[in-house]
Amino acid sequence: MADATVRRPTSAAELAALLAGHAEAGRSVRITGGGTRSGWGSPVEADAELSAAGLDEIVEHSEGDFTAILGAGVTVEDAQAAFAWHGQMLALDPPDAAGATIGGLVATADSGPRRHRYGTPRDLVIGATVALPDGTVATAGGKVIKNVAGYDLAKLYTGSFGTLGMILRVALRLHSLPEQTATVIGASRDPARIAAAVATLARAPIEPESVDVGWVDGRGSVLVGLAGSACGQLAERIESTFGEAGLKVER
Repeated sequence: MADATVRRPTSAAELAALLAGHAEAGRSVRITGGGTRSGWGSPVEADAELSAAGLDEIVEHSEGDFTAILGAGVTVEDAQAAFAWHGQMLALDPPDAAGATIGGLVATADSGPRRHRYGTPRDLVIGATVALPDGTVATAGGKVIKNVAGYDLAKLYTGSFGTLGMILRVALRLHSLPEQTATVIGASRDPARIAAAVATLARAPIEPESVDVGWVDGRGSVLVGLAGSACGQLAERIESTFGEAGLKVER
């Protein structure tokens, strides 16, 4: 990279101006957030690097509408802490939440086990403001859940990895923070038993909060997260299902 200095503007206007300057000079730009997903995809050589980490303001939190507008540099951890104060949450649980930024999360379309119930960032983004490669600032979508529009451009930016522009802020849908939770883990060294347990769980009349499957050092596991007042009873049902499938139950 010709310019090793990482610029971290603290305003959308400054960031857009920097993009415009690089475009006019014909310089390529690499866009970053918290850097937690910098190893994803093919390595990119660029003349300059711009970080959205300085855009770390929670612009608006509408508790009654279950929506929020966040600067791209707000970390997932800080956002969740602010929402939890009002009994709400952003229903995304990616790894490295402490360092991952909202803009980076949307740009990479990253998610975690909660996608089983709530979907991915694309399902929760309702609006976005971006700086296009020439420095033009554009806004798509809105800040209410039921937007009426033509093409949903806000979702187009989700998972674009910065190729369509730099995300400055996003409007997101929130959900209620569950008061009670439970987690059940079933483990086995037999992949057939793991697969059978997951298939049985998928057909069961149960709506888990999250589901994840892993395989490490010859041992597989199925993690099921539950939420709500009946999560204890549901956990017992899942334990029974795992036991019948020959999995060792952990809770």
